[in-house]
Amino acid sequence: GGIGVVLGAMRNHVEHAGMQEAGCGAIRTLADHNAKNDVKIAVEGGIGVVLGAMRKHAGHAGVQEAGCATLARLAVQADNQVKIAAEGGIEVVLEVMRQHAAHSGVQAAGCVAAGNLAVNADNQVKI
Repeated sequence: GGIGVVLGAMRNHVEHAGMQEAGCGAIRTLADHNAKNDVKIAVEGGIGVVLGAMRKHAGHAGVQEAGCATLARLAVQADNQVKIAAEGGIEVVLEVMRQHAAHSGVQAAGCVAAGNLAVNADNQVKI
């Protein structure tokens, strides 16, 4: 399906910031209003792929905004809140917000991601 295709493209083009930004956007779109896809994305390693893109392209605001928005969407699902935290996603989101303090899009997406992750009590402590 579409999730595997997008994640495959992101894995095959790790160095290409534009591909990572577009891939994050596509993953977010596939997750929108589809709880089954939220789970499937996580099962297929999508959380790690998104976090990898964010780590690899730390200076690219577009990747960071798209990555935070994707994590925010995935974090609507309770199991994904735990998985994102376990893969270091809270730290990534907070660091991205520090590095891109002047970028309103990154700040907005980061705030939503942190807020959705904070629904989990254990994550509240980390945030």
